[in-house]
Amino acid sequence: MSVSAATLLLPAPDTAWRVWKPRASSPGDAVDHPSSFTDTSKPLIIGLPASACRTIGLILPQSDDSVLEQMIIAQLEKRGIKGVSDLGRNFRWHQLGAAGPLAILSVDVLADPFPDQLAVPHAADYTAALRLSQLPQGHLVIIEEQGDAVLVASYQGKLFHSHIIGQQTGDVAGLAQEIVLARMSLEAQQGFGAILGVTLAGNWDRSTQAALSDATGLAVEVVPQLTKDAKLDTRDWTSLLPPVVRESQLAAKRRKKLIRIGVLSSIAVTALAFVGFSYLQIQERKATALAAEVEKTAPAAEAVRKTAEHWKALAPAIEQNRYLLVQLNEITSVMPPSGIVIRKFEAKTTEIEIRGEARDAQTAFQFLEDIKKHRNLGRYEWSMPQPSVKEKTATFRAQGKLKP
Repeated sequence: MSVSAATLLLPAPDTAWRVWKPRASSPGDAVDHPSSFTDTSKPLIIGLPASACRTIGLILPQSDDSVLEQMIIAQLEKRGIKGVSDLGRNFRWHQLGAAGPLAILSVDVLADPFPDQLAVPHAADYTAALRLSQLPQGHLVIIEEQGDAVLVASYQGKLFHSHIIGQQTGDVAGLAQEIVLARMSLEAQQGFGAILGVTLAGNWDRSTQAALSDATGLAVEVVPQLTKDAKLDTRDWTSLLPPVVRESQLAAKRRKKLIRIGVLSSIAVTALAFVGFSYLQIQERKATALAAEVEKTAPAAEAVRKTAEHWKALAPAIEQNRYLLVQLNEITSVMPPSGIVIRKFEAKTTEIEIRGEARDAQTAFQFLEDIKKHRNLGRYEWSMPQPSVKEKTATFRAQGKLKP
């Protein structure tokens, strides 16, 4: 994301906030608090004053990004700043350049606890406000943010370090002392370079400009305001959001996900209901068509049924397997060569009764088993009471009923 495509919200010298529209060369409307700005048509980047975002300049040995980050965390902890917590990272670092084996770094650290009035749930990113401005190279800058006087150091026109020096900008001696101390500290760092002058941004009178130049021995310039860096590209920046904003955005994503799931579920249920309704309609039409076919074929079906009943009633007369002589012949065919004598054979429409004598009860039962195994006679359900045995002769009575 480029700054030229985003809306910027930057602190004014007073307690208000200035709105910079995309590609605007000067601020437009003003709002009392960032939370008062509700326009979500463009990504919103909120530039924080030094009171809400501390910027620390570091010069460390060149290394991989992961190693540099660990060194940065150690440097922050030396200053009593906890850069990482359970809620995530509270800082973002920028590599501004290199001086031989050294990396020139600038670190933005959010205030902890973060002011509630600066939390905007729809913000795309937070940063130090001065990181969005073009800074004069080789100059220290004195600017007023939200009533605080802030001293700013840059490296090749990019924010390197800033800190609040007080709430009054009229004390020339105090400003001169701060400038001299900052110059000595910065020039003592290997690779930073020399401080060539001072730029006063805002409403400054000429007498202050001249007095400050005499007190510091540096050229002092006055500009009405710092220019927005329209070429600044933030696409490589990692996200820097206060924990409260991060949690709010995560909760909003969860709600959107649940809403999407609910909508998709509703669509799926509606689709299933429609498919089910369509299926029922098709089945009802089929059932109606079948009922009509049944109604049309009912007379013919009834005639067929009656014909079948007639043929079934005539079965004893026309089915040769149920002829008396055929059945008697089949019974005699399963009789053993000796040991069985048939005394009576009677056949009705669906029943057969056989009375006879066997040399013993076992022979009688074996005869019955052979009848049951017969292809034709096996269609009957056979039963036999216990044979009566007298004088070594077993009298038996077997009955068969045609199976349904």
